[in-house]
Amino acid sequence: MFDLAESEGVTDSERILTQLCRKSFLRLWSQTNVFTNEGFRDGKGGTKELCDALVVFGDDIIVFSDKHVVFQADKDLAVAWPRWYRRAVRDSCKQLHGAKSWLQRFPEQAFLDAKCTRPLPVPVPSGEGARFHLVAVTRGSQEAAKSYNGGEGLGSFALDSSIEGDAHLGEPFTIGLPDPGKHFVHVFDEVTIELLLSELDTAADFLDYLKKREALLGRPGTQVRAFGEEELMAAYLRNMNADETEHVFFDVPPDEGVPDLIMFDFGLFDALAEDPAYRRKKQADEISYEWDALIDRLVRYGDPGIHSAFANQPVSESEKGLRLMAAEPRYRRRQLAEAFIGALRRAERGKRLGRLVYGGVAGETVYVFVVAAKKATESYDEYRRYRTGLLSAYVQTAKLKAPLGTTFVGLAFDNQTKDYPGGSEDLFVLSKEEWTDQELAQLEAMRQEFKLWGDAMELSRFRQDEFPQANQRVAIERIQSGQEPRVAPANAPADAERKPRQAERAKAEKRRRKMQQASKRRNRGR
Repeated sequence: MFDLAESEGVTDSERILTQLCRKSFLRLWSQTNVFTNEGFRDGKGGTKELCDALVVFGDDIIVFSDKHVVFQADKDLAVAWPRWYRRAVRDSCKQLHGAKSWLQRFPEQAFLDAKCTRPLPVPVPSGEGARFHLVAVTRGSQEAAKSYNGGEGLGSFALDSSIEGDAHLGEPFTIGLPDPGKHFVHVFDEVTIELLLSELDTAADFLDYLKKREALLGRPGTQVRAFGEEELMAAYLRNMNADETEHVFFDVPPDEGVPDLIMFDFGLFDALAEDPAYRRKKQADEISYEWDALIDRLVRYGDPGIHSAFANQPVSESEKGLRLMAAEPRYRRRQLAEAFIGALRRAERGKRLGRLVYGGVAGETVYVFVVAAKKATESYDEYRRYRTGLLSAYVQTAKLKAPLGTTFVGLAFDNQTKDYPGGSEDLFVLSKEEWTDQELAQLEAMRQEFKLWGDAMELSRFRQDEFPQANQRVAIERIQSGQEPRVAPANAPADAERKPRQAERAKAEKRRRKMQQASKRRNRGR
């Protein structure tokens, strides 16, 4: 269904970035070596590379510049650092701002190939709703930075948001705001880009980090300092807001306001790596990568003939469904993978099974998993067409069971008790904001005719901490059709783990109050 780029990058650093981007954003939304037709007319002239990597995900556009510049360690630091900074950071910022300007003016003139004959598989959004995130990836400074810090740390840049523009030339291995008068640029070195895209390895998680990072470092009147990006990331991963619904760099009570000096000390990253709850989180996340693999299979092997069987299923609608699947953060993917794998395991031989799972933040997205068995008397093509029709019926009638849903993403699978090799998955997406009483009545008639969502229906809800406690399992309650949903309570943390966490939070609160008091004293002295 989609024209996917074959480029893996030209240089070694571009190939590394390509692998990282495809792992986090998947290949439909992540492109390497994107070109423009600027200066290219009627097959003549030279095309221009727009950027080293481009991610187009809904209204969010991430533009990457990747530069590997050898740090001249044999030169005096006062010469080597400014020279490296100009080539690696300043030039990247210039390229990124140029790419952003082009995409804003000519969003349809970005191509996969140097001949500019293949448009991007997902169009670049235009207008005020488009959100740009500029990321400069620099390589070549790690060893010099580590030596400068006496061997401590990972060799990443220090952060100091008070440093702006050319002031960087006198501050070795420290990054603030390279071009404060223009769109914010995130500067990551070879250490931290791999760390971030490995830790925040979904579009939702990485974009959330970029947005909150820009809001923090770009906040007027607030100086933010960190020993390295890894300390900032560790603070983000370990802190949640008061509602425990999203990650934050720090949580300040609303009546106190944001301090004008915020420091992230050395050691936060090491403490995260040693945290038993963090290790359990990584183990619990393992099943979530089955969700990634499912999306990737649907992107790579999607059958245009099957999808064209539905007149109301254009490629753009399929992309929307896949994007909704890819928009789920790592924590939610863990739950969704449990749901569809559980459906595959529970489907009885020769029978079908339908499972409905709420997705998204507010539940407007509803996932419908259908497992159907192939009859011995039918060919696989006949079975596949029957299954897509069954999936369509399940997706439409799911509105009766999930009345708040506005977008329904249906996925159909072979029954795992099959006696034939291979298998496939089907995708069907239905978006509808409002339904009339007549339409709902027709859905009910369809549900009864095809005996959908009857005793075999399963409505699954999950409860589990993102950072699971010891011996905590996913609490799943399967609810038979016609029963009121009941949410099983999550296991309470063991006292042995609760007390150290309470003590840790108390220490963090004490450090934060000291920082705020010191900041107020400095203000009074001005």
